[in-house]
Order: sequence, then C-alpha cells, then structure tokens
Amino acid sequence: MKHLLVSAFFIVVIFTISFSNAYAQCSDGGVCSVGGHSLEQKSRSQLNISASYKFGSSGKDDDVKYHSFLLGAVYNIFEKTSVQMSIPYNIQSGALGGVSGIGDLIVSVNQNLFNDDKSTLDASVGVKLATGEDDEINLPMSYQPGLGSNDFIFALNYSYNQIGLGVGYQLAGERNENYIKLKRGDDLLVRASYNFLLDKFTITPQLLFIKRLGKSNTINLLVMGPTESYIDVEKSDQTQINLLTQVQYKINNNYSLFTDFAIPFIKREVNVDGLTRSFSASLGIQFSIN
Repeated sequence: MKHLLVSAFFIVVIFTISFSNAYAQCSDGGVCSVGGHSLEQKSRSQLNISASYKFGSSGKDDDVKYHSFLLGAVYNIFEKTSVQMSIPYNIQSGALGGVSGIGDLIVSVNQNLFNDDKSTLDASVGVKLATGEDDEINLPMSYQPGLGSNDFIFALNYSYNQIGLGVGYQLAGERNENYIKLKRGDDLLVRASYNFLLDKFTITPQLLFIKRLGKSNTINLLVMGPTESYIDVEKSDQTQINLLTQVQYKINNNYSLFTDFAIPFIKREVNVDGLTRSFSASLGIQFSIN
C-alpha cells in the first residue's frame, strides 16, 4: 500500500506536466498565495521552510517558457500568530529574448481568530512588494520577473473538519515602469477546499473563483503627444474559475514533498500583465522544525 501511494504521488506530477492545453494560472498577483494554504497552516511546527521548482509555458504565439525557483517560510511567532513569506527567482525565455531575476516578495501575517475541535477561523494581511524587475530590456510583461507594483492583500479563511472556505482581496498598487505603463485592477478571490487524508498523503482540491474588479489600464501607444494618455484594455476584467489541487506526501516528522496543479473551467482571455500559462507544474520539499 505504501509503495502504491508513493507511485500515485509521482503519477500526479507527470499528470500535471501533461496539461499543455489548459490555462492554469491564478491571476496571480499574489492573492492566491496568502491564506488558505492548509498544508502549511495546519502544521504545528515552529518553523516551516520550503523550496520548489515550477515550469510553465505561455502556450501562445510568443511561446514564452517560465522557470521559477521559489523559497518560502512560515514562522509561528505566537501560538495563534504566524508570519509567512515567499520569494521566487524567475527565468523567462522566448522569441524576443531571455530575462532572469528575483521576483516579487510576498509577506503576510496570519492570525487565528477562533478555533475549537472542529472549526477554525483565520485572517491574513499581506503585501506584495515590487522587488522584481518590470521593464528589463524593454520587453512585454510576459518576460518580466516582477509586476512592478506594491499591493495589499487581505484574506479570511474558515474550516470545518476537512472543509475550507475562504475569501481574499488584492488591492493593486501603482502603475508600473514597463513601457506599457500597466495599472492592474483589483482582484477578488473566493475559495472552497476539501482535505483528503490518506495515510501519509494529504490531497487538497480547491475551487477558485477569481474576479478582476477593474480593467487593466495601459499607455495608449497609438497617440503621440507632449503628455501621455491611457486606455482600458478590453476583456481584461473577466472572471476565472480554476480547480487547483495540492498534494503533500509526508516523509517523516521533519520532511515532506508537495506538488500542485490547476485546471481552468473558465479562463481569462486577456492577460496583459503576463500571467497567462498554457500549463504549469511544480514540485517541492518542505522542512519543518518543531
């Protein structure tokens, strides 16, 4: 049985990589990365450190390939309070060239508001800091390591036994420095999840509803003049609905492997912010200190 479960874990990884025709992204300026991460938040360890690798492709005519190396940590500073951070090193390459560099840093504070034997209520407040380059060698946003704006992120998550419900909001920051001078709209996220506990495996499917609350706004490159003019990008405020699945395999009390993948039911047609992926697959390891 143990060997069967280990084999199933790697089948999931291969299955993830094979999704080359699905747009599986979470918008994700960061709202999907704050709150709702049961694999980390349910742990009672004092410190969790994770390292992971993600590969993806834009799947469009530009055919941009993405490699991302992500370092993350969750530190429980008090019994009901934790600090979470993550920062990627991103590599993008396509027909227009290649760019690599540090991405945007995400830091959040997570506070447990209520818990009993069956249910918990948690709140998270975070920021996405523009630590990544957003106008490297004057290429489109799909090539850039960062989004170029400082955003605020809020999340509220409730769980009852293995069922989880959550809502998140990302307040988009300033216009970035890319040549299109992008100003993104805010994002609203509604999340529903369920934890399946199978021996050393935890499988958590999540249904994500992501609504861009305003159109992306960019400089009007067709108008030349002494002052800049801006236009809204049509269809850049559409809704996404994704099925995200996280899988964790606990090796022992200190180490675990994890992966995740997503399948869209409804995808956003326009992603001027460069976040569209035709597929993405990730695999990582987590180290816990009790």
